[in-house]
Amino acid sequence: MKERKSNLELLRIVSMLFIIIYHILIHGLVFETINNKSVEIILRFIEFIVIVHVNAYVMISGYFQSQSKFKQSKLWQIINSSLFYKVAILIIMILFGTKVSKINILKECFILNLSEYWFIKVYFFLYCLSPFINKMIEGLNKREYKVLLIVGALLFSVIPYITGGQAFDNNGYTLYNFVYIYCIGGYLRRYPLEKSYFFKRFSINLIRIILFLIFISSAIINFLIYNTSLSLINLNSLFYEIGNNVAGMSLAYSNPLIIIQTIALFSLFSTLEIKSKFINIVASSTLGVYLIHDNNYIRKVLYKFLNINKISTSSYRFIIYLLVSAIGIFIVCSIIELIRQLVFKFIYKQKFSESIRNKYYTYIKSIIPNS
Repeated sequence: MKERKSNLELLRIVSMLFIIIYHILIHGLVFETINNKSVEIILRFIEFIVIVHVNAYVMISGYFQSQSKFKQSKLWQIINSSLFYKVAILIIMILFGTKVSKINILKECFILNLSEYWFIKVYFFLYCLSPFINKMIEGLNKREYKVLLIVGALLFSVIPYITGGQAFDNNGYTLYNFVYIYCIGGYLRRYPLEKSYFFKRFSINLIRIILFLIFISSAIINFLIYNTSLSLINLNSLFYEIGNNVAGMSLAYSNPLIIIQTIALFSLFSTLEIKSKFINIVASSTLGVYLIHDNNYIRKVLYKFLNINKISTSSYRFIIYLLVSAIGIFIVCSIIELIRQLVFKFIYKQKFSESIRNKYYTYIKSIIPNS
């Protein structure tokens, strides 16, 4: 069996670390406790660096899934892992004395209730649509594909950014934004950026430097625009509207600068030549890492455990604490998820599990021909 390249699997890991850092900053209410302006600026800029996390994760899916077959088993993997953690964490919290109403218990145990995991819900629907999206993009030539992405950029990114989502509402937490990012991933699979007319005249190391500079520059420009828009808010009513719109969309996943930033980061990793079973195994745990650390009940205790309110967020040492905490959360959650995978794999191989699967697929084939 051919070993899968690890460059984009490494990006998957980096994206999840970015997600954890972002969650610590937001859910840990870090910016509400800072009174050191220099530290706040650094942490804000870190926020603008890591904001590519969701787009990068979806772009990776578009890159691989755009040329892969749809599998029902993957849908069940998403549902099973989500439901497992929802129920398991709920039971643990109840055992430790957390009071949970009966209606909330039913909600947590209901297989289609993915409201607390917005990303899983949208990602699930994206995967359901993926075979139809693939059919569409397979029929496009390069020019048509470019036109599709340009029109999509105007509709789903530029217009929402300029108008603050008033002309067309898209802050990036939407299915159509995921579909658009997925299409970009599919395009980069067929037409890699580093092999384009502009880049192919350069050496691979120079290409990497250019892509890194685009990544950093996009974050810096977005950060500067954000701070400028905050200044405009206090001038008059007209500038308040403009400044408020721009500031509100600065960290939206649909922001054109963030999309450019993501493409640059994705393309940078795609130029790397890495093969590592360890990276591939760790990357397989990333979705579980998200499901554990961003669970509603875990979120309530995690940031108290990190003692963010008791640690001086105004100290430069907090920046190191932030990074170490993110890595620690990733490692612990990754180990838990890999153990869950081993347990589920063992159950999957049992005869009773095989019997249930066979009956299920037989039934599906009886109601959906050629499925």
